[in-house]
Amino acid sequence: GSCGSLLICAGSPGLTGAGCLSAQGALRCGCGLVTLCCAKELNTIYEIKLTEAMTLPVASKEGIIQIEAYDKIFEKLNLCDALLFGPGLSRDENIKKILDKLLINTQKPVVIDADGLYALSKDSDIVKKATAPVIITPHIGEFARLTGYDKDYILKNLKTLAKEYAKKYNVIVVLKSHKTVVSDGSNVFENVLGSPAMAVGGTGDVLSGMIASFLAQGNSPLLSSLAGVYLHSLAADMATLEIGEMSLLPTDIIQYICHASKISSDMLI
Repeated sequence: GSCGSLLICAGSPGLTGAGCLSAQGALRCGCGLVTLCCAKELNTIYEIKLTEAMTLPVASKEGIIQIEAYDKIFEKLNLCDALLFGPGLSRDENIKKILDKLLINTQKPVVIDADGLYALSKDSDIVKKATAPVIITPHIGEFARLTGYDKDYILKNLKTLAKEYAKKYNVIVVLKSHKTVVSDGSNVFENVLGSPAMAVGGTGDVLSGMIASFLAQGNSPLLSSLAGVYLHSLAADMATLEIGEMSLLPTDIIQYICHASKISSDMLI
């Protein structure tokens, strides 16, 4: 029980792959236990698709988790070390209700991604009431929805806007782009790895799982974010050398995480 336990809330009809990618990314980064909280109608899919991750089927309607599932989610989260909320969850209003209650009540650090960010965009101030550290992982479009800024303006001011948002809302911002930036409101870091090969749906789900994995293992929110971004892009670069830029898939990145982490560990030694 010393390697961390992560709870992932993810998936809805047509978007079950998001939860699988996040869970596999988390497991490849050394998390001891990963549990995927999912709609009860989708549980069989995850039971078949995932071997190492556990599942937690909860109250849902037509494959979308409902607010009635909150108590079961919160009870399980109390037994875990961190939460990843959002990949493929849908934009149903129940998702926002669950996220709001979790942010206000949990003492466990939270990573918010994808549809979790859509829910957050409806009331960004709710994150100011969070009782535990929060990491958000938006791409440019999601950050535009959160801030109201034009995408072109964001691209021209990545570092400044990430830092401003992180400081205003007391969160870690992982702003994904051709040069992903990470900020805690005081410092700003720019990633120099990665390539256009990563511009395919699902790569962000892998990244959020990796960051949440490091978080569950007891690392600080900032270090978890930096480690996740670095290893994610390094694994992608290594896979691209073998597979080619046009053909890279998120599952390829997952397969190369072990090689990226081994090289990084050897460098530290």
